[in-house]
Amino acid sequence: MVAVKIECGCGQHYAFDVEPVNGQAGFPVACPTCGADGTTIANAIIARNLAPAPAAATGSLRISGVAAPAPATPPPIMVDPKALGLVDRATAENEARAKISWGDAQEDVIKFLMLNGFTVPEATDFVQSLYQERLATVRSNGISKMLQGGGLMLVPVITFIIFTHFGVMPIKLMGIAMAVGLFGAWLVLKGLVLLLAPKMETGDVADN
Repeated sequence: MVAVKIECGCGQHYAFDVEPVNGQAGFPVACPTCGADGTTIANAIIARNLAPAPAAATGSLRISGVAAPAPATPPPIMVDPKALGLVDRATAENEARAKISWGDAQEDVIKFLMLNGFTVPEATDFVQSLYQERLATVRSNGISKMLQGGGLMLVPVITFIIFTHFGVMPIKLMGIAMAVGLFGAWLVLKGLVLLLAPKMETGDVADN
């Protein structure tokens, strides 16, 4: 059995014993806190522990009473964060902001930030602030759509008044005006949903 001890990028320490299979763990390893893959690190630790010890010198010269030097401590395994898909703090914040804007679940974005070095309170507070910003933006979009739709709904009314005043009623033009009014009504309904139930909106808020 080989003892494997790993420190995850999120700060979680975890350890386990494994019977190597072909010099590797033989199963996927993941952080119990953030779920980050630790298989590569575990296999490297196993390979280091299974490396054969240096052969003892077999010369005819023996010095009695002198203790053999202690074996050199193997250097720690350094893993490049980029190899694990990690990014710097500023990039992580930008990606988290994009994920929230697209409507990703808050729990998933918090895990993403923890994987990239954020503590649980830092990740939670940052995601909450981003989420509140998104709700405010969705509501603002809803009000804008309602105003636009209300203006378009007046088009067929104004068109009908003008045609009546001049004593003519062009069917095609009136049909176009009615279509514009119906589109305006749809915008009003869409805006009302965004204003009253912003949490239901998915996708990029910039496109709504």
